[in-house]
Amino acid sequence: MDLLMDDAVADAEKSLENGQSSFHKLAGGVIAFLSATLGFEADIMKEASDRLADAEASAERDRKRAVKENHQTGRLPPGIEYALCNAEAQLMSAVVGLLSESVAETLKSFYRLRTAYKTLEGIHNSLEALDFKIDYGAHSDRNTPEGSIHDESEKTPGSSSSSISVKTAKSAQSTSNDKPLEMSMGNLSLKRSSTKTRMSRDEVEIFTASGCSLCFGVLLLLLGMVPPSLGRVMSIVGFKGDRRRGLSMLWDASKAENVHGAIATLIILNYYGNALQTCDIVAADNEEGGYPQQKCHDALVKIRQKYPNSALWKLEEARMEAVAGRLEAAVETLERPVKTEMRQVEALMLFEKSINSMFLHRYQAVADGFLKLTTLNKWSHGLYTYFAASCYVELYRQHKDTSPSVALTYATQAESLLLKVPTYMGRKRFMAQGLPLEIFSDRKVKKWQARATAKGVRLVDGVGVSPIEEMIYIWNGYKRQSPEALEQSLMAIKYGDEEVEKDTADEKAIRWLLESVVMRRKGELQKAKELLVMVVEKQTPAQAPFDMWMAPAAHYELAVCHWKTLPEFSPYDPSYKEELEKIKNYLTKASGFSQYELDTRIGLKIQTALDTVNHAMEEAPVVEREMGPGPMKKAEEKTGLRVEGEKRDGDKQEMAGGWI
Repeated sequence: MDLLMDDAVADAEKSLENGQSSFHKLAGGVIAFLSATLGFEADIMKEASDRLADAEASAERDRKRAVKENHQTGRLPPGIEYALCNAEAQLMSAVVGLLSESVAETLKSFYRLRTAYKTLEGIHNSLEALDFKIDYGAHSDRNTPEGSIHDESEKTPGSSSSSISVKTAKSAQSTSNDKPLEMSMGNLSLKRSSTKTRMSRDEVEIFTASGCSLCFGVLLLLLGMVPPSLGRVMSIVGFKGDRRRGLSMLWDASKAENVHGAIATLIILNYYGNALQTCDIVAADNEEGGYPQQKCHDALVKIRQKYPNSALWKLEEARMEAVAGRLEAAVETLERPVKTEMRQVEALMLFEKSINSMFLHRYQAVADGFLKLTTLNKWSHGLYTYFAASCYVELYRQHKDTSPSVALTYATQAESLLLKVPTYMGRKRFMAQGLPLEIFSDRKVKKWQARATAKGVRLVDGVGVSPIEEMIYIWNGYKRQSPEALEQSLMAIKYGDEEVEKDTADEKAIRWLLESVVMRRKGELQKAKELLVMVVEKQTPAQAPFDMWMAPAAHYELAVCHWKTLPEFSPYDPSYKEELEKIKNYLTKASGFSQYELDTRIGLKIQTALDTVNHAMEEAPVVEREMGPGPMKKAEEKTGLRVEGEKRDGDKQEMAGGWI
């Protein structure tokens, strides 16, 4: 497994050739699973499904035998390590099934998820009942097994397969986060060693404890992130998420010096560098629930020391740069040549580079990147083509008045690509349904064709509000843009502003919504709120081909605007709790909309925001609003300063806190 995490896929497969244990089969399933979920290709997903089914069956046989023979490993209950292997295989099988195009496989996947959830919950409860604690650091350097428990042929996911010469983890943690990550890595060298064949009792305990924390933690995290509409369905079938508890378990698993620790680190970095960044209502950096900047930096340095050859960690490094607002540095990181045995990772890096380039308005680079992606994987070609077409629309608009001949070339390219988008519909499905963003793209093209016909113009002139700015909003790129990039976005949004009064209601709403987000990012909150109220009050058509996502997005954005002003209130001011209630009301209204293509993406923002607001409300002190101003309040009004404390009811003192 260490070979796999260090991008040596062929070597990892070779090391498993002679083993037939449940651990061997699970390891083979992990390799196939990563290839399937990174590339979404049907033949690879079929292979992954078969290998995982074999691993699941083997683990269940071994579990039953261990229970029957009362065979106990160390402090673990009989067969629990095999129960974990079974649950891991079921989890991965469920994910592969959800990516299939079959309704039957989708239903089976939910059953597998529920079974794995219950198994992991049982393992977790068993370990807690035993007060089972693992000091991962105490075992990370142990080389000689104390009482080997598995036969010589067994190679497990918890075993070590490489020897790495690097700086110590202690020195890594002391690295300044202000320096580029590349500079803090030192000279890394990797020496492959022979595969370890035996696993000690301690290692089995670490494997089981870390695996439970990883798998149960990621389930709790993901279930805590699902949009409100899907969350209600999940709760009916017995799933209950807890984002913060899940993250705590993942951080615990990340301490393990095995594949579970590596995957936990990858999930943590992906969550903070990707999923959390889609939302604007989050706790402050380095606070509970916020982005733990230094902690993530240290985790990435440590994992890159262990696996210096893997391109996956270069991808996470680039994401970390983008989160910090260093988009140019992120693109430069992703442009550096890397050698990888996983073509799917190459595609992921190109996708990430193209998205960041889009935030920087490098339209030609974005178009080239997405068109190349159609040659690297078989996933959402319709969406990739739509991205490229949207870039050429922007290039056409930029040159229309100054270089008509150049503009004509871009117009032809844009139209050619736009007309290809509908031809990709139905080729890829998720949970037996069409991909939401492909459906979105297809509807937009049909809408623009109708507009062009009605206006008597060519297709490229029938395009409405900047489609690339819509995509920047969908990926929450405004959160990472510099002031200069925000101004460029504002210019693109206002293209054709002189004819806005003649436009359809939905196009006006899109324009106002996008402009409001830029205004908010520029600090003009009042202007942003005014534009959002216009969106909410605008009556837009509620059927295709018109856009229907702006109303829920506007309610979410109003919540964001109020969240940005929350620091103006002291937690001891009754208005603080009232403002939180107002934010929650906007989010609740936003979650009440359904049947629009972006409900999953906007729903993720809403759910993350609700989680943050609910925790803020729980932690807010209980303060009763006074009926009228007392002497101290009058003094505050006279001086303009808020008094830090005021005696009430004898010896009780209530803190007012802060300055006005």
